[in-house]
Amino acid sequence: MKTLEKVNYKGFIWPLIVGIVLWCITPWRPSGLSVQAWQMFAVFVATIVGCITKPLPIGGTTLAGLVVTVLVGLAPMKDVTNAKGMVVNQGVLSSFGNSAAWLIAMAFIMAHGISKTGLGNRIAYIMIQKFGKRSLGIGYAITGLELILGALIPSNSARTGGVVWPVVESVSKEGYDSKPDDASRKKIGAYIVFTAFHANILSTALFITGAAPNMVAQQLAAQKGYQMSWAGWFFTAIVPVAVLAVIIPFVIYKMYPPEIKETPDAKKWADEKLAKMGPMSTPEKIMMSVFILSIVLWVLSGFFKIPQLDATFVAFLAVTILMITGVLTMQDALKETGAWNILIWLSILMFMAGKLISYGFIDWFSKLVQNGLHGVSWGFVLAILVLLLFYTHYFFASGTAHMTALYLPFLSVAVATGAPLGLSAMLLAFTGAINASTTHYANGPASILATTGYVKQGEWWKMNFVLGLIYMIIFGTVGVLWMKIIGLW
Repeated sequence: MKTLEKVNYKGFIWPLIVGIVLWCITPWRPSGLSVQAWQMFAVFVATIVGCITKPLPIGGTTLAGLVVTVLVGLAPMKDVTNAKGMVVNQGVLSSFGNSAAWLIAMAFIMAHGISKTGLGNRIAYIMIQKFGKRSLGIGYAITGLELILGALIPSNSARTGGVVWPVVESVSKEGYDSKPDDASRKKIGAYIVFTAFHANILSTALFITGAAPNMVAQQLAAQKGYQMSWAGWFFTAIVPVAVLAVIIPFVIYKMYPPEIKETPDAKKWADEKLAKMGPMSTPEKIMMSVFILSIVLWVLSGFFKIPQLDATFVAFLAVTILMITGVLTMQDALKETGAWNILIWLSILMFMAGKLISYGFIDWFSKLVQNGLHGVSWGFVLAILVLLLFYTHYFFASGTAHMTALYLPFLSVAVATGAPLGLSAMLLAFTGAINASTTHYANGPASILATTGYVKQGEWWKMNFVLGLIYMIIFGTVGVLWMKIIGLW
């Protein structure tokens, strides 16, 4: 190596300015906040700004944030324990044991197997054969696939990473020669990748088992005396989600149009491709079997609390079987750089968000909201709380952590001002699903799809902002009216 790699040093300017300014005003921080809480907030915000300006790839940027966190004494490298062996201060190395990040990494490796064996291509050709006359039709097909999977697979990351993304990738690359990090991404790949992400938001909102934050809301609502059942959640969500399932793919199609609008010869082309592929090969059959096994085990994990059915373990099991059978090699896994990149940056962001909670920043924020909205009419309060729960997700890399921190305080505020318990509990719970329409680190599916190279980060933030407004409008009008009709308030 004779020359240095290129580094976007200008990208460091804004993170440094934001971080230093916030750090320097520590003596004048809001009352009720500890020094550590404010300083952690400063480092976290600076890191997020760095993820936007991208002085380094996101993995490198978050590593820099992690180094700063240790250097300033906000976290040790290793866990600090007391005399009884209990962890009293979580170290940064523990962040890389995050199960969600590992689930996504394993899902990426599974996706490599689907691509390597040709199974993804076969599924893609079949989809194009059935729905490929129009790109909009493919968008609706992806949405329908997600909604079906939402009832079966309790992990939104598993749905996207293990099932939907490999299909989307194959449809884009093999079906229409639409490649990531290339001008051809706009042919159709960018459109269906972004549509797939929002289809995941809809499937998450439709089922109480759609994602972990929903289950958190269920448990916390029970503490206020409101019981959420699987059927009750589904019945409450079905109308607003159905409306959004019609609207969202079309809005994305208009806002982010693919270059390829119609493909009248798509069926003939897909038929020829399938004929050329011939019958399923042995690797394809094994991949399909492991694929189905993973789905079945993910489904069962939603009903049986067995450690071996943990979604992350299932993903590890699937990858192991694929290696034992010779479908994948260790080299295949190591070459899947996207998996390891996500493992690094998502683990770090979730660790930093956890530190914000442990240092009391989130608790302080919750109490601030409670005090600030006291004495205001319940309708206005509930609207403000929905907006806050939605937009504060910019500060969170984990929907579970976000709901754990804010759902119960916000629900308590709403009920205290006279808002109906059922309406408040469900509307805030749905907000915990739709607020994924924010950042590229909003949840596992965002982490997967935003880093594929099809949708640029600026596009991701801009379009999610617009679509987030649509989600809130539909749930705030159609959803609230429907909840009135079914007697929820």
